[in-house]
Parts: sequence; C-alpha cells; structure tokens
Amino acid sequence: MHQVIIPLHNLKAVNSSASKLNQAEKYIQIISVDNHEFWFMGFLNYDSAVKHLKDALQSPHPAPH
Repeated sequence: MHQVIIPLHNLKAVNSSASKLNQAEKYIQIISVDNHEFWFMGFLNYDSAVKHLKDALQSPHPAPH
C-alpha cells in the first residue's frame, strides 16, 4: 500500500471512472492545478472515497502561507 499526499490547494478536479470491460474495476482520477494526472484504484469504499474527495475539493480551503 502507498500513501500519496496532495495538498487541497493543489487539486483542480476529481473524476470517477470504471473499466468498460469490467465495471468492477473502478478508478479515481485526480488532476492537479499544474495538470498532472493521478489514477488510483483499490478503494475499500469507492463511492465514499469519491464523495469525500469531491466534497473536499468544493469546500473552501485556505491557501498556503
């Protein structure tokens, strides 16, 4: 298992996706403000992870000092 830390102020978008061949393979795409794409899979609770990421992205958060 790996841990990835991306500060909220560096996030631009969060997208959910699933394989066309196998709907059980679900992915989360995170796009940073500098347009780097990160793809994640293997979440224990995929729907909850997508919801929390999207909620965090829409919530106001302070810029770094």
